[in-house]
Amino acid sequence: MVRVEVIAYTPTEFLEEHDITIDRCRELLDTHTVTWVNVVDPDGPTVEALQKVFGLHPLALEDAQNEDLAPKVELYDTTVFIVARTIVWAEELDTDQLSVFVAKKFLITIHDKVFPQLEETRIRLRKGDPRLLKSGADFLAYTILDDLVDSYLPHLDRLQNILDELEEKALEDPSRETANTIHRFRRDLLVLRNQLRPQRDAFAQLSRTDLAVFRKETRDYLRDIYDHMIQALDRIDTLREVSSGLMEVYLSVVNNSLNEVMKTLTIIATIFLPLGLVASAYGMNVAFPGKEGWTGLAGALVLMGIVGAIMLMFFRRRKWL
Repeated sequence: MVRVEVIAYTPTEFLEEHDITIDRCRELLDTHTVTWVNVVDPDGPTVEALQKVFGLHPLALEDAQNEDLAPKVELYDTTVFIVARTIVWAEELDTDQLSVFVAKKFLITIHDKVFPQLEETRIRLRKGDPRLLKSGADFLAYTILDDLVDSYLPHLDRLQNILDELEEKALEDPSRETANTIHRFRRDLLVLRNQLRPQRDAFAQLSRTDLAVFRKETRDYLRDIYDHMIQALDRIDTLREVSSGLMEVYLSVVNNSLNEVMKTLTIIATIFLPLGLVASAYGMNVAFPGKEGWTGLAGALVLMGIVGAIMLMFFRRRKWL
């Protein structure tokens, strides 16, 4: 269900309202330095109102409703349109889209789900952060994007913990289920990297392009986000490389286990080979001494025991056992 929230502020005044109309947002835009409009799950009439009241480009609004876009930055007359993605982890690892419109006096965020990352910025505004209250919409956009990138860290730490657990399983329990888990982990990392990689280029464009909406001092902060994005992608690449090596470790452990089984079976077969030879010799239709009495059986057993003991000593001396 569509929900519209607004935060409007000046260096000395702060106002927050929920479940309001777009026209009310326009009224606050005329009386406050910065107006932040947050739209959750917009419908057709809300999109039309945004286009009419704030003059947003219809193509950008169409992209904002498409939840499968790659991160990007597009420039319009007086507005910068930014598509960013955040990591979400419910039943499986995925990313979600945040669409941001930035102008001189307003900032509009559009998404279809609750974004906890936005709450960090709201808390700072409610507490009266002087840097935010005294800055413009461009610094508010930087703060939101910075919180979004910082939110990657707990997810990357969780991925690191999963990788450590998989490493232990690969060494201690090289089962088929372990191999399947490693494969799914590598696939998730690949999907995550492919969805976040364009965001590095988008942030580079924001920090290096001379945009009328973003002041020079704000672009200095945007370079910091770009650096953090590079660090996050590097960490994802490291996890991918380690997980690829982990599959090789798993295969090596499986091969070593198979070799141990084959070695054991070979030793058993080698020991029983001469024993079978002795038993078959005494079973031949030949008049061996004691063939018809218990002495023949005892002699055969003693001979087989001696041969088996000699072979075991030989294997131990060669450290095959």
